[in-house]
Parts: sequence; C-alpha cells; structure tokens
Amino acid sequence: MAIKLISPQKRYEKDIFAYKREMLEFEPGGGLHGCGSLEKYETFEEWRHHHDSYRDRNKIDPKSGYVEGSQWLLVDETRERVLGMVNIRHYLNERLSADGGHIGYSVRPSERRRGYGKLQLKLALGILYELGVSQALVTCDDDNPGSYKTIEACGGIIENSINIPGESGPIRRYWINTDPTQNERIRQ
Repeated sequence: MAIKLISPQKRYEKDIFAYKREMLEFEPGGGLHGCGSLEKYETFEEWRHHHDSYRDRNKIDPKSGYVEGSQWLLVDETRERVLGMVNIRHYLNERLSADGGHIGYSVRPSERRRGYGKLQLKLALGILYELGVSQALVTCDDDNPGSYKTIEACGGIIENSINIPGESGPIRRYWINTDPTQNERIRQ
C-alpha cells in the first residue's frame, strides 16, 4: 500500500516541516493537532527526542501531564509526502479523559477532502486495538464538522459535549470500538 502510517523518519524531515508551515499558515495561532508539539521544534532531532520521551510510561514524569504514546505520519510513499499526523495516547489521564482522548490527528490542508482523515483514524484505531485498548475516546471542537463527521464515519458514538475552561467553545466527546470486526458502523 502506498499510503500508510509510519513512525516519523528522518527522510521525511523536509516535508514534516513543510507540513508544519502549511498548517500554521492555514490556521495562524491554531494548534497542530496530532503533531506531537511539532510547533515547538525547529529540527527533526529535537522533535523526535520529544516524542521519544513519552514512548515508555516508566520514564514519564507524572507531573508532566504526558502519558505513554506514539507519534505517526500518514504518508504517500509514492509521492514521498506527509498527508497527515496522528498522536496516539496508549491510556488516558484525567485531562485526556475530558479533552484530548486517545487520538489526536490532523490532515495537511492541501490534502483535505480526499478521505485521508478517515483512513488515518481507522489505522490509528487498529494500533490501539493491537495495544489492548477496546474503546477509544476521540474529541473534537463542536464547530469542526470535518472532524466530527470523520469520527462519526469511523463509528464514533457521541457521549456528550462539554465546555473546558480556556477552550473557545464546546468539545464533542466520542467513543469508538477499536475492534474492526465489531465496528459495523464504519462507512466506506
């Protein structure tokens, strides 16, 4: 398959930072969802060191707010292009249980409306299933129809919509069964 999730690799460094620029130009001041704090780093090595620091739960400072997780790139290997980014949290802490959930993701603005968000979310759900997580919490802003339609297309069942102090508006909270054989609601 030419389009797949891979761990960040140095060979994609230029395109990772082109992705960052494109995201920041598209949404000035906005967060780079699912990008493992890429906005804070200027080099691949610094960014890689950051997300490597939370790959092992035994090495994470509990006061940091981080949980064990993994960073992924959705790439088109044929074009050597980063299409999206996914940050998978292997379990939830109190903050992630309210806002953030198990999966944070984004799709490069110039690659949107091509089904990559849905593909990326399905692949991320598969990774969580392999990790033993049966139900994934996925959240999005209430005013982001692209994201909540993607979540619903992947079987997301809304639990509620909540207001979080410091957020600009309500956050939708969805639960998705990660077992692909049990999730009949995933639409093609």
